[in-house]
Amino acid sequence: MKLLPKFALLSFGVSAIPLAIAGYSSVRISQGHLRRAIEEHEQMSARQVAEYVSSHLGDLQATLEVETRILDLTRSGRELPSPEAMRKFLQLVYHQNDDFSAVALLDAEGRPLAQPAYQEAPRATSAFGRHEAALGSEVAALWDKAPLRDTLATGTGVGPVFFAGPARTPHLILAVKYEPLADEPPRVIAAMVSLRRIANYLANVASADGDIMLLDRESRIVTSGRSVSPSGLEPKRLPGGPDNRLPEHEFVDEYTSGTLKVIGAYAPASPYLLGVVVERRVEAALSQVTQLGWATIYWMSVSGLVAAVVGGLLARTLSGRVGVLADGARHIAEGKLDTKLEVQSNDELADVARAFNAMATSLDAARTEILRQTEEIVSWNETLERRVEQKTKELREAQDLLLRSRSLAAIGSLGAGVAHEINNPLTGVLGLAQLLSADLPDDHPARPMLKDIEAQALRIQEIVSNLLRLSQRQSGEDHRPLDLSKVLDDALDLCSPKAMLDAGIKVDNRVVSPSPPVRGSGLQLQAAFIQLVQNAQGAMANGGCLTLETTMPEAKLLRLRISDTGRGIAPEHVGRIFDPFFTTKTGRTDTGIGLSVVHKIIEDHGGSIRVDSELGRGTTFWITFPIYTGAGHLA
Repeated sequence: MKLLPKFALLSFGVSAIPLAIAGYSSVRISQGHLRRAIEEHEQMSARQVAEYVSSHLGDLQATLEVETRILDLTRSGRELPSPEAMRKFLQLVYHQNDDFSAVALLDAEGRPLAQPAYQEAPRATSAFGRHEAALGSEVAALWDKAPLRDTLATGTGVGPVFFAGPARTPHLILAVKYEPLADEPPRVIAAMVSLRRIANYLANVASADGDIMLLDRESRIVTSGRSVSPSGLEPKRLPGGPDNRLPEHEFVDEYTSGTLKVIGAYAPASPYLLGVVVERRVEAALSQVTQLGWATIYWMSVSGLVAAVVGGLLARTLSGRVGVLADGARHIAEGKLDTKLEVQSNDELADVARAFNAMATSLDAARTEILRQTEEIVSWNETLERRVEQKTKELREAQDLLLRSRSLAAIGSLGAGVAHEINNPLTGVLGLAQLLSADLPDDHPARPMLKDIEAQALRIQEIVSNLLRLSQRQSGEDHRPLDLSKVLDDALDLCSPKAMLDAGIKVDNRVVSPSPPVRGSGLQLQAAFIQLVQNAQGAMANGGCLTLETTMPEAKLLRLRISDTGRGIAPEHVGRIFDPFFTTKTGRTDTGIGLSVVHKIIEDHGGSIRVDSELGRGTTFWITFPIYTGAGHLA
């Protein structure tokens, strides 16, 4: 480790580490005290809210108990009041408290003894404007939710929490037993109580960084400070508590609520089978401790920075000059030979700097010379490689052309010698076959064999004609300026466009008309184009597209492209398609001379032909002619 960081770390350790230990201890002690204070506050809040809920429901239950005594005072002798009087009595009880949504008098079986008191639209009358609306279907089912068994056994009862009314406000049933005379059956006054007032109270006392929730007997959220009217009873899982049941005792603990870490306190609201949970986010509860921790870190950082600066000033003089030498050596190692160190004194370190500069200058000069020589060698190699590659390509093309020309010349010499010897006897065979065919009747059994002899003789005659064409180089006497577009149109007409259309072959003719003049024989070029079109037609047995297009790659050249979308040519066969008698077809009439004749015709016209093909994608022939620049009439 260098001197500068050593001094800096030493100063930092002396000043910052004790401060860090003191700050950490202070934060931990403060966090413990604050957590205990928060837990006590949360537990107190839960108790206060639970006491409010118990007190509020107790007042409502006391109201019902008082009203039972009033009902007893209205009887005449041993007879209960009339149904009309009991209905008015129930309306009186309903009017006693705005939290009553409905009040009913039930017998021991839960059957109503009078018309229940409730309002489906309490806002329509000023007297009942603050009551919760109750639906008739819900009041009719009141006996099903009333805690009749508990009420008859103990004198009071509390039903489960449910949602009622158009606003879907949380409700529960409070029931009080009416004490009859000795020989009368027991009766129950049941009230459907709205918990809207409790929900509003929770919303008012809930803090911004916490929540207060009212739970029912199955540990489900009835209402909370964040949602006065929840859409449904959502289960609330409390730490250490039984599933689907409220805990029996108070507790305070840290746990996860949803996705947040909270400090929560629970208190039961006895005896109404309800509970209150007060939660506060841990992050917000311990914010003061967090601020103390950040303050400690801040002052520890300031202390460490001051210590590092002091240590750096002490080591700067020596370590700085040594660091400059080290940086210079590193730059030389990276290849930066133009590095120069500044000499500011006359001590030993200055002598080292001057020797370093001299060494860098010598190395830079040597590298410059080596790079210059290397660039020259690389340039020579690249030039030599390009020239060798170019000459190799030219030599290969010339060799291929020479071999093809020799092959065609050899076949031509053979054809010239054999043609005369074959034509004379072939003419006799063909003539005799035709004479015999003319003399025999149509139904003679030998007539098909004579027709076969005649067809094969004509085929031999065509092969000999192609051999003669390979052997005879055109003198150019019948060559004249031609419009290549007309020659192509004639060739297409002779290839039966209708037959190609019936076979599903589309002809895309992009040939410019009129085309630049080309000097040559129209019949020979027509024969060459017919051969190429027929080959393309044979390659597209399932239909496809035949494209004809002319372009001018250079000022004095005309290029013809003949493309098909057929089966293509295998890569190993592309280089041999112009060889005489080479064919991959299996038909008896395929001799393999057609493309050889096409190559010779194009060559006789001073042009060139090449092929590009890919299996399954099609074949393209590129034919290039020199443009005729002399004056003349186009045929």
